[in-house]
Amino acid sequence: MKMFVCLLYAHSLLLTADVSSGFISGEITTMSGNKKIDNATDSSKSRLQMKRLTKSEMSDLVSVLGLEQPESSKKKRRQSHKRNDKSSAVTSSEQLSKGRHNSDNTKIEQSVHSISINTLEHTVPKISLQTQLDYTRKGHAVLRSFLPINIIESLRSELLPYIKSHELDAWRQKVEVQLADSSEPYYRQNARTIAQSFNTITDCEDMLDSLGLDRSDLPFMQHFNIWRDPDANASFVRELCLSPYMAQAASILLDCPTVRLYQDSVFHKRSGDGWTPYHSDCRMAPFDTSKMITFWIGLQQIPHPDAGGTGLLFVDGSHNDFALPYWNGVSGHEYDRLDKRYENHVSHHMPLEIGDVTVHNGWTLHCAGAADSIDQDRYAIALTYVDGRAEIRDNVLREESSTIVGGDNEDMWSFRSWVSEVKPRSHFQHTSVPIVWPDER
Repeated sequence: MKMFVCLLYAHSLLLTADVSSGFISGEITTMSGNKKIDNATDSSKSRLQMKRLTKSEMSDLVSVLGLEQPESSKKKRRQSHKRNDKSSAVTSSEQLSKGRHNSDNTKIEQSVHSISINTLEHTVPKISLQTQLDYTRKGHAVLRSFLPINIIESLRSELLPYIKSHELDAWRQKVEVQLADSSEPYYRQNARTIAQSFNTITDCEDMLDSLGLDRSDLPFMQHFNIWRDPDANASFVRELCLSPYMAQAASILLDCPTVRLYQDSVFHKRSGDGWTPYHSDCRMAPFDTSKMITFWIGLQQIPHPDAGGTGLLFVDGSHNDFALPYWNGVSGHEYDRLDKRYENHVSHHMPLEIGDVTVHNGWTLHCAGAADSIDQDRYAIALTYVDGRAEIRDNVLREESSTIVGGDNEDMWSFRSWVSEVKPRSHFQHTSVPIVWPDER
């Protein structure tokens, strides 16, 4: 009898979904338990109006259902919470920053909370349902105030000296990519050897000039996998890449139980550099998967495009455009008219404050504007994670040239050192691309 009364009471209230406020969620069914009431088809008289439980109604319902906790348990819990408030680490990404954005993402005047990288490792990333829906539907989203300013500053202090000391390597990478895509067989087959033979930036510039490329044709300079460079002096970069905080965020958005770190990539877009053409990251990677995600972290404020901002521009829903590669292959005329195909479907998340992070699916088409209207360089680091169960494709690299088969050559520097050591079409372990979630360190 008590259970029947409980059910009647429960059905007199609408249990709405509001996890963030701590309310119960549920679906309304008939007393028979097998027919959902359809608000879209029932008459207005039979509809149940959506209503949030008040605090007193919630207390009554908990009491009637016999779920009230003993006073001693509640007292112990309150005491525990008090201790935790004084001594525990941050437990939510919303606590990383003290309100730099309100609900409509406008900036408000409050200071940003600083935490250590060690505290970040024990922080649970809080990603709203709306953000998860945006990522799933559009192929991209933004995580406001996702990282504290002091960590961004630490990354910048490590990365800028690295970029300067490895500038020649970045130029060699640009030369190799252009030679690998050349129509000349000699250049394609010897791209790596030729690029590595250059000892000065001037040599690289002259080579690119001979290929018909000038400064405005280069979108950025790029550096890969600083996290595993033993001479990089970049402990913050390494710890962030391997951080359970970042890995769990990737797991949530990818909806994968295991996550692998694929790469970090630093982008140095110099004043005067050209636009970054539309591309998708998965075409540059060795994995056969649809579950790859990139966290794009600006190392400075990124203004609105109208003010010269060169953050990423995304084609909404392009990660689900299976018709594009199916009917047009990996190249062809249709790729030259993407602006027509996706007209009015390009969006962005700028302006970006320090600590804001954009995320995008590995198949989402994206680009970036030219840096021709700004007088300072733009720096960003991108961390890319992939489904831990993703397999390596067969014959990823051509034996004669070590260039990628059936994809873009832009990222071959990232995986060329390890991909031949992995058996294709298998679940594998490799220290260069470690499983980072779940955290087993």
